Amino acid sequence: MGDLTEELSIPDNAQDLSKLLRSTSTKPHQIAEIVSKFDKLETYFPKKEIFVLDLLIDRLNNGNLDDFKTSEHTWIIFTRLLDAINDPISIKKLLKKLKTVPVMIRTFFLWPKDKLLTRSVSFIKAFFAINDYLIVNFSVEESFQLLEHAINGLSSCPTTDFALSYLQDACNLTHVDNITTTDNKIATCYCKHMLLPSLRYFAQTKNSASSNQSFIRLSHFMGKFLLQPRIDYMKLNKKFVQENASEITDDMAYYYFATFVTFLSKDNFAQLEVIFTILGAKKPSLECRFLNLLSESKKTVSQEFLEALLLEMLASTDESGVLSLIPIILKLDIEVAIKHIFRLLELIQLENLNDPLFSSHIWDLIIQSHANARELSDFFAKINEYCSRKGPDSYFLINHPAYVKSITKQLFTLSSLQWKNLLQTLLDQVNHDSTNRVPLYLIRICLEGLSEGASRATLDEVKPILSQVFTLESFNNSLQWDLKYHIMEVYDDIVPAEELEKIDYVLSSNIFDTTSADVEELFFYCFKLREYISFDLSDAKEKFMRHFEILDEERKSNLSYSVVSKFATLVNNNFTREQISSLIDSLLLNSTNLSSLLKNDDIFEETNITYALINKLASSYHQTFALEALIQIPIQCINKNVRVALINNLTCESFCLDSATRECLLHLLSSPTFKSNIETNFYELCEKTIMSPEMAISETGDEKKEIEDKISIFEKVWTNHLSQAKEPVSEKFLESGYDIVKQSMSLSNGDSKLIIAGFTIAKFLKPDNKHRDIQGMAISYAVKILENYSENFESETIPLFRISMSTLYKIITTGQGDISKHKSRILDIFSKIMLRYHSKKVYHAPEEQEMFLVHSLLTENKLEYIFAEYLNIEHTDKCDSALGFCLEESLKQGPDAFNRLLWNSAKSFSTISQPCAEKFVRVFIIMSKRIARDNNLGHHLFVIALLEAYTYCDIEKFGYKSYLLLFNAIKEFLVSKPWLFSQYCIEMLLPFCLKTLAFIVNHESTDEINEGFINIIEVIDHMLLVHRFKFSNRHHLFNSVLCQILEIIAIHDGTLCANSADAVARLITNYCEPYNVSNAQNGQKNNLSSKISLIKQSIRKNVLVVLTKYIQLSITTQFSLNIKKSLQPGIHAIFDILSQNELNQLNAFLDTPGKQYFKALYLQYKKVGKWRED
Repeated sequence: MGDLTEELSIPDNAQDLSKLLRSTSTKPHQIAEIVSKFDKLETYFPKKEIFVLDLLIDRLNNGNLDDFKTSEHTWIIFTRLLDAINDPISIKKLLKKLKTVPVMIRTFFLWPKDKLLTRSVSFIKAFFAINDYLIVNFSVEESFQLLEHAINGLSSCPTTDFALSYLQDACNLTHVDNITTTDNKIATCYCKHMLLPSLRYFAQTKNSASSNQSFIRLSHFMGKFLLQPRIDYMKLNKKFVQENASEITDDMAYYYFATFVTFLSKDNFAQLEVIFTILGAKKPSLECRFLNLLSESKKTVSQEFLEALLLEMLASTDESGVLSLIPIILKLDIEVAIKHIFRLLELIQLENLNDPLFSSHIWDLIIQSHANARELSDFFAKINEYCSRKGPDSYFLINHPAYVKSITKQLFTLSSLQWKNLLQTLLDQVNHDSTNRVPLYLIRICLEGLSEGASRATLDEVKPILSQVFTLESFNNSLQWDLKYHIMEVYDDIVPAEELEKIDYVLSSNIFDTTSADVEELFFYCFKLREYISFDLSDAKEKFMRHFEILDEERKSNLSYSVVSKFATLVNNNFTREQISSLIDSLLLNSTNLSSLLKNDDIFEETNITYALINKLASSYHQTFALEALIQIPIQCINKNVRVALINNLTCESFCLDSATRECLLHLLSSPTFKSNIETNFYELCEKTIMSPEMAISETGDEKKEIEDKISIFEKVWTNHLSQAKEPVSEKFLESGYDIVKQSMSLSNGDSKLIIAGFTIAKFLKPDNKHRDIQGMAISYAVKILENYSENFESETIPLFRISMSTLYKIITTGQGDISKHKSRILDIFSKIMLRYHSKKVYHAPEEQEMFLVHSLLTENKLEYIFAEYLNIEHTDKCDSALGFCLEESLKQGPDAFNRLLWNSAKSFSTISQPCAEKFVRVFIIMSKRIARDNNLGHHLFVIALLEAYTYCDIEKFGYKSYLLLFNAIKEFLVSKPWLFSQYCIEMLLPFCLKTLAFIVNHESTDEINEGFINIIEVIDHMLLVHRFKFSNRHHLFNSVLCQILEIIAIHDGTLCANSADAVARLITNYCEPYNVSNAQNGQKNNLSSKISLIKQSIRKNVLVVLTKYIQLSITTQFSLNIKKSLQPGIHAIFDILSQNELNQLNAFLDTPGKQYFKALYLQYKKVGKWRED
């Protein structure tokens, strides 16, 4: 009722009480207080409920007392009084006095928006109670008036579900859904009251439009009351936009146009053009979004309209408008790009310097349009004409790599005949005028296309035409060398003998000096020709190097990469070491080129190039790119002396602290030299490769994890020596190491790096090693460090403390040491440390994690204690391993303790909370992985745990990540431990999956929804693939699941992506195509085919339900194009198993729209989905 500022004094006689109630100064909350005390009144007041109800009706009818309409007390008491009066006739008489419709409309209008935030809509309950006694008739305009006010309140609703409920209540009160016929009068009324609020809500909604049911409902109203064939909606649209232009925002205009696109058919493109023009005139900035919308919805407008729009854009001085609209226009109609290619080419040339990305995008669209129209050969004619007319300024279109690539990737669309005609035309043009470079550039583009993927038949057919390049009489253009080179790249045997004889003339002439513009192509020609015949390459090589030296750094780098990558063997065998060194120097200037070169393993077969490359990289060891390159080079290619020098250089300073250096050192040490400083001097090894404790724990995040996962440099060197321990050099090194660490650990304050070295060495000591005592010393020293930390709690002791605990854990778990005599001491130390932590309320996550690892090994037969401790520390993968180790040790004593823990975990699902949910699920997964096949009680407890999870968990308390972990584990167990899943468990998992899907799609972000959706669909898929025999008589369950999944996809179409629909299609396909039909009790295989046939017969009788659901959703909800395309394979799989009898049954069952859609679906299946032998 609300808090009252002061206690109301209630009269003790009926006359004064009625006077107080009738007083206009009495507020709603005071009347509510009086009514709430009716049961305690000692005064005789007959029919007091009827009196108050009559009073409230009077107040509500009074237009000057709006505070009664906006007070919750009014409506709560109103509803309570209706329930209290047991005389329906009296109630009806009273309610007839109420001006019901005006009061409802006024209340919806005045109801405070902040009350909607608290979901307080007590007046709606009262209105429905009135409807129980009276038939409230709304006129169309009154219905729209009330809905107008309801829609205005939707944006204040706290959730989309509450907004939908609020809107639906308003619809039910007005019976608006009963309006079956629409005319211009109704449409005018709709535009007056509901259209603007609807558009305002569309613009304000934060949820995806396709998943917001209120949005869909309002869009439906627009289609129903405005966009009907019998309505002159074009006139109404124009009037609406003119009258409300100042109130229509950009988003409102966009959704307005989007609704027209949705409801108008493809045949109404003329109307769409008019609406586009009207809205575009008011909101020019939206034209780009309008066109995008048309493109995405596969709706289009006339070619004439798009042409006019394009020409307008091309003539516009507003450059931004041109840049944004033109690509979309070209996507909508390929004919526009083909028809206006020359204007577009001029635009590309104009914008190339200002906006190269835009220019290349337009270029791509032009080429794509011609390719789609099968007019690529015409495109060559047009670009030939354009560039020949415009001259060198336009040549970038046909010689810039990016522009050329756009053409070559579409050349596969040309037929053999088109190839022949195109090449012959271009060669005839060259023969006629060899000074025109355009056809030569185009021939070169054709050659690149041929080399990338033309069929052998096409290559054979065009070979005679291309061979003409070598015999053209008037071929004086310097591009001839480039063409000949590219032709030789395509064909191995195309060069005529006459061409081979010309090489002496070419090498002896001054052609290298007179062809400076394209001299590189000439060199490539000579180098390529050298692969055909043997001749003296000295002159060409010298001239090439002279040309190379005069280039700028960038061109040098690119040219050296081209030569070395294309002619590696020729360079390796014919160039001098100095020349190769010069090429490699330039090549190293571009790390991208270097990386590309090293990806080709053939380069390492060329010894001179590899030698020069390694030496250059080794001398640049202080640069990261050089180290990364050295890692890519096989260790066999790096000379031992180079490796020794490199190792020494990398460890001479603090270089080895960065990750690239560590990686490089490990690569070099994969083939030990036993000669470098760190491989011969133990002190040097410790000093240069062991991080100080402070630095070791300062590594954070992914870098720390990466280091922990890999062997350290110290370990690599030490194990290299252990592998040849009997060799004198290694024996000496190892003995030196043992002696040094023993001496250091015998001191009370030994060198920290040597102590860490001792800890590492202790892990690799074998039982028969004479220095086995190092392990005991390492354990004792580690315990001493723990004790020191527990007494001082100094920050500088933390690093060594953590390393000591890590060492203890590794030594014990590898079975290399015994800490039983230190057990009580360590436990006392841990208790002391944790007590100190809690008293100071300081959180030491890394230290607690390390203590947990050791503690898990010392607490025998107390699994619950260890697992409870796990839930209270920050999670790491090492902690998971520790839990697993504890469980395995416990299971060696029998399964009782394990099963007791599993039972406790199962029952804990009912009390789980989100902060520890993820770790709790990890605990359950770790235990489930260790349930043995002969542990029957464990199987039962596993099922109980899943049942508890299904019963008690929701997204609020469980969390998305926990769900994902659990279902990933279930998916794995379905395959690896199928015996865990009983018939009951499998059947229970189906609703569990659906429940989880519902949680995820309603509470998570788009990316998480799709990830979770796919994960759960895969779980259901695994159930089907591995446990199909358990569904032999349960097809109805699976049909129900599939129908609900399809419904989820339909409702959340805008949120779920094509990958999610692909997963559903795979599930349906696997359902219809059984292949795993055997079970553990039946290993017979001779009747496999008959079993599959029987299963298909059973599925055939049941799967019609799924197909019917798909048809129904396709008609009522309309899947988006991407979703529908992704679901297609699954629907086709259903058709594959249906006989004509089932098809006839389905057709008879469907209504008229369903029959029409089914017919179209089946025709599509026969066209693209049905398997054919051809």
